[in-house]
Amino acid sequence: MTLSTILLLPQLIIGSYTSKGNPGIEVFNWDAKTGTATKSYSLTVPQASYQAISGDYLFSVSEEGDGKASVSSFQRRNGKYGAINTEFSLKGDHPCHLTYREKSKTIYTANYTGGSVSVFQTANGRLKPLAQYIAYTGSSLNKDRQNSAHAHMVALSPDQNTLFVTDLGSDKVYVHRILADGRLAESLQEINITPGNGPRHIRFNAKGDRAYLLNELSSDVDVFAVKGSQLEKIQSIPADTSAVKSKGSADIHISPNGKWLLASNRISSNQVVVFKIEADGKLTRVFHQNVAKIPRNFTFDLSGKFVLVASQEEDRVQVFSFDDTNGSLRDLHQDILVKSPVSLLIR
Repeated sequence: MTLSTILLLPQLIIGSYTSKGNPGIEVFNWDAKTGTATKSYSLTVPQASYQAISGDYLFSVSEEGDGKASVSSFQRRNGKYGAINTEFSLKGDHPCHLTYREKSKTIYTANYTGGSVSVFQTANGRLKPLAQYIAYTGSSLNKDRQNSAHAHMVALSPDQNTLFVTDLGSDKVYVHRILADGRLAESLQEINITPGNGPRHIRFNAKGDRAYLLNELSSDVDVFAVKGSQLEKIQSIPADTSAVKSKGSADIHISPNGKWLLASNRISSNQVVVFKIEADGKLTRVFHQNVAKIPRNFTFDLSGKFVLVASQEEDRVQVFSFDDTNGSLRDLHQDILVKSPVSLLIR
């Protein structure tokens, strides 16, 4: 394979926890024809639990506490990312998710222990110092997991005018209007989720009229009709049907063609569950695939022909082929070996 061919291949970016001495971000060349990955290089980023990409820029959180929580930025030149800078999120301990808003070139992080959102403005990929910090309050039924606010995801509406923040700790989704400079209006709406459910990740369909919320503690997927900044629940369906009381769903994605929704379960069962998205946006469960332990994150590749599943506990990323005719998955036994993988991106 020539250098020019390698530069044309998509890149698979794997973020990981770093307690085992691993670098944090590892970059692979991804072959979309065969579903194989070849290691290219790595970046040293502590506790690199989530990444986002905009053009040639890569952003990563460092999910740390005690004043060490931060966001780092990188720029891709000649097929390789190099560091630009790092900014601390101050009171925003343990950032576990981030997203990038193209309109204002703004980064938002969900800070789990901080129960908060941090806002960073950027210029040519360079992070500016913390621009805004909003902390939430509240608790809910599960005294072990919901004793305080725990922001878990920051999600942009499809028009990028609204930020939705899932709070596992208070069973709420907070809705902020985004100002022209990317900062958040501090007056907000609160959407109440069933007590004890623990909202974790939310995804919107391409049209923007349906939203799918994965609840970590109940392992239910709530389906909402989206009406402006309002969410009206139209269905709730289990992602984990095991009889174990303590459940723990992790991630949720819609296939590139919008026909399927997948969710991962960990703790009580280690599975990826496949739902068909019906014409009205509601879900029908059609398939489940057993996977390696603690599938914290997974992703479709750009073609939708492959699904990659990160096993945090077994130090590997499994590669499955995806059958678009019936929603089934098949293990290709082409595992990618990475210690404690927890985040996957293909670009």
